[in-house]
Amino acid sequence: MQMWSWNTQPNSHAQRKFIELIFDRTGKYANWDPPSEIQVGSYGRIDKATGNLSVEGNIYSDKFKHYLINAGIDPESDEHHAKDCPDESEFTTWSKNVKRIEMDVDSYAGVPGIAAASIKGTWQVKKGTTGAVLLMNNPRMKHITSDALGKLASIKLLQSMHLVTKVFYCPAFSLYLSDTSGEKISMALLASAPAVAPVGTLETKASMRWWSDTQTGLARHGCKKEHCFTPLYELLHVRHPRNRRSSPSPERSGEQLWVPAPVPWAPLHEDGTEVPVYIHENTDSSDSEPEEE
Repeated sequence: MQMWSWNTQPNSHAQRKFIELIFDRTGKYANWDPPSEIQVGSYGRIDKATGNLSVEGNIYSDKFKHYLINAGIDPESDEHHAKDCPDESEFTTWSKNVKRIEMDVDSYAGVPGIAAASIKGTWQVKKGTTGAVLLMNNPRMKHITSDALGKLASIKLLQSMHLVTKVFYCPAFSLYLSDTSGEKISMALLASAPAVAPVGTLETKASMRWWSDTQTGLARHGCKKEHCFTPLYELLHVRHPRNRRSSPSPERSGEQLWVPAPVPWAPLHEDGTEVPVYIHENTDSSDSEPEEE
């Protein structure tokens, strides 16, 4: 199999491939540009060419209030407001063709602080395939309540849109996308020396920084003290009823009225370009089987 790198593939779509790999693993959409905030309650559609969410509005905007009232939601009620979940220590995920292996810390003795790193690991990508890794430190999830989702499903405008129902915020993220060389990569979130405290403050906080030894893949990192990055979000659309002659579906409510929005493209090659779909048309009717009565 011919090897390549992202730098030598002018028609590649790294962003779409990363989104596809993370979606296949988590059922959620990755944000290739985490400093650009994805807001809970945004609705729109995924741009097929880029994988970006094309936002057309937000359920928390003033323009949307009349839709809420008609759906039986008080815009000022606690039910309507997005909820923050407790912080988690970390969130790590990687695509199915990537294996996490034990990190040999001793071999990285020249990297200050790696033994005490809050997040660290080594990942091996299967040769001939593209692999993705997403790491978040201290993530906090914001989400729309299930009761609100049940009522939002009745709004006709949203029935033709995708809705951001959950967003993960974090102060530090790292994302990695390999080429097909079968790279083994190590990554760690290191604590830097405490910053000098401004006059009048009570304490200092150690800053963080990401370290990795990737040579061939694409990597993006970010570190702040605030939960300002949004690397991952959930995108749902209203579950449409199926016309079946069998017994009716069970009664659904709340979040059950929504299903994950699939990626809007055909399966991708390892470089993110779409796999051609060929439709075979058989014009020789003599070979067709007769229909059953």
